[in-house]
Amino acid sequence: MAICFDLTPEQEEIKRQAGEFGKREVAPIAAEIDEKDEMPWDLIKKMGQPPHRYMAMYIPREYDGTAWPILDICIAAEEITYTSQSAMAGMLMEAPGLAPTTILAGGNEEQKKKYVAPVARGEAFGAFGLTEPGVGSDASALETVAEMKNGKYVLNGRKRYMSFAHAADWGVVMAKTDPSRGARGISAFVIEKGTPGYSVIEKVPTMGCRGHQDEEVLFKDCVLPKEQLVGEEGKGLKYALSTLDETRTTLAAGFVGLTRAALEEAVKYAKSRHAFGHPIGEYQMVSFSLGDIATEIEAARLLVYKAAILSDKKVKHSAETASAKAFASQLLLKATNLAVEVHGGFGCTKRHPVERMFRDARTWVFAQGAPYVQRLVNARSLFPELTIR
Repeated sequence: MAICFDLTPEQEEIKRQAGEFGKREVAPIAAEIDEKDEMPWDLIKKMGQPPHRYMAMYIPREYDGTAWPILDICIAAEEITYTSQSAMAGMLMEAPGLAPTTILAGGNEEQKKKYVAPVARGEAFGAFGLTEPGVGSDASALETVAEMKNGKYVLNGRKRYMSFAHAADWGVVMAKTDPSRGARGISAFVIEKGTPGYSVIEKVPTMGCRGHQDEEVLFKDCVLPKEQLVGEEGKGLKYALSTLDETRTTLAAGFVGLTRAALEEAVKYAKSRHAFGHPIGEYQMVSFSLGDIATEIEAARLLVYKAAILSDKKVKHSAETASAKAFASQLLLKATNLAVEVHGGFGCTKRHPVERMFRDARTWVFAQGAPYVQRLVNARSLFPELTIR
């Protein structure tokens, strides 16, 4: 059976446009975003408008989306992150998929038209609330509760890392409607900006991925009509996890892009920096290490593409996506660390972008499931009959 690794003409155009967007729109302001720790919303608007419409990629055409295959989104995510040299570009490629696709997984037609379609048109932005101050990888242990009182749901609890919650028009939030049932007692709700009892109480500066921030959200006697329930009670986590299989795949593609950017900077510096009469790139300790990264980039991309292709074929791919994210995560950390080492002391200064890439990488790999959790998913796929912790 012949295997072809060539991109189609359409995919080559997606790659070209994403690369140009990253280089033109993001790279010139990447350092400024990092320094100010603020996301310029005009950039997000540009990403949502024609001809790119990156906010619409995950959304079906019947809801004004462009319905890109996951593989095509991965191609765009890698390239825009590579050319921009910024994790923020990659995050903006996958973040719009989280909340809308959760509604697409379980919501009714009215919810899809009201909340998802405006995101596709670049007119709105949806946040996603799953992680909590005391609950991360074990999502089934979340403590936010939604109680039915007088025909309405009353939410109480907190969320962390609810991306761009302060500016989002609405959010999807996971809460327990039946705490006694554990994961099967978790439901999903849509909550609109300005709803009484719903507030962003803190934006915590982070080491990397600055501009995104760690936003903590509070729900205090927050009353929601029954119509704000997404799908059925008890199926919220199922909707969320089906979403994460897709966005983790595209996220891993972004990791590959930032790894490429770090490698490129390291190679460029290794050619220009001399020691003992020779460019440091001539020394095997440097050249072999950089060569290993180049090889592993190819391996990481193939893992990402395999998961993406399975997704596009509607084949279960949780283990494949976990493999791709775990491998790409460790490679990103390895590459950015090596890039700083190649630059020596200069790599720790803001005069070189590898310093920012290193901080971005250290923060970004925890998004949508820590690397060790992805390894746990893999282990459980090998030993389904065992309880592996």
